[in-house]
Amino acid sequence: MSASSSFSYSTSTLTTRGIDCVLHKWTPNCSETKGIAVVYHGFGAHSQYPTVSYASNLLANSGFVVYALDLPGHGMSPGIRGYLTGVKDLIEDGVAVAKHAKSVASSAGIDFPLFLLGSSMGGAIALKVAENLDVDVVKGVVMLAPMLSLKVSSVERTALSFLSWFVPSVPLIPSSATSPEKQYRDAKKRAECEADELSYSGKLRVSSALTCVDLALDISESFEKISVPFLCMVAGEDVVVDNSRIDELMKNSKSEDKTLKRYPALHGLLCEPSPLIGEIENDLIEWMVKKS
Repeated sequence: MSASSSFSYSTSTLTTRGIDCVLHKWTPNCSETKGIAVVYHGFGAHSQYPTVSYASNLLANSGFVVYALDLPGHGMSPGIRGYLTGVKDLIEDGVAVAKHAKSVASSAGIDFPLFLLGSSMGGAIALKVAENLDVDVVKGVVMLAPMLSLKVSSVERTALSFLSWFVPSVPLIPSSATSPEKQYRDAKKRAECEADELSYSGKLRVSSALTCVDLALDISESFEKISVPFLCMVAGEDVVVDNSRIDELMKNSKSEDKTLKRYPALHGLLCEPSPLIGEIENDLIEWMVKKS
């Protein structure tokens, strides 16, 4: 894909659950817009985190209007840093962005196809948002190294639930995230991720850890309910999320339009060097353009 920018970028405010969050928007400077893409960031990240902005820039350069929200407690939005208050709240925030994106287009009398895209936790959010919107509203979901299951025992989950009643916002849980070298292969992009000052790192707050576990558990236990068209892009060398149930997703999902792509890549799929990054980007854009 071309490295030159052919889009404009702006920020505004979107209120969700009474919280004024920062909404990012990328508008392509082309005569023919292909659709709308709502991008969801992963845990601890934000909409201008390098791996997230790589996706948004790619989509905007390819003719998609892109919206991305800094979730409460993330990026430039207010709230306790890295604090997730539950799956229900997370999905409500995600739905709010999708509905806003569609309403802006509708108010202009335009019926652009809507796509949802997310990496890691954001991929799980995208699936749940699609499930919570009216049938046929979402044209397709793209998941990059999605957090669809986690290796957490029932005993560990029960302990998290107990702790969340008493110290939900306290950072107690050791992060399962690995070193940048095991997440981002391209040295330049890895340096950009390491230099980011708005991302949250360190021990997970109790409620945040429980939210991630419950979100992944919710999805992995209801694969058969997934009916939206989707592209699942898996990092074969991922050590951040659990890929062991991907084949189960492909087998049990009732979606009639599902595509699985596997790459010899680390968790940060869009941080791979050439030529693999070109293959990943082309697969993503070609799938979305075909659906638009």
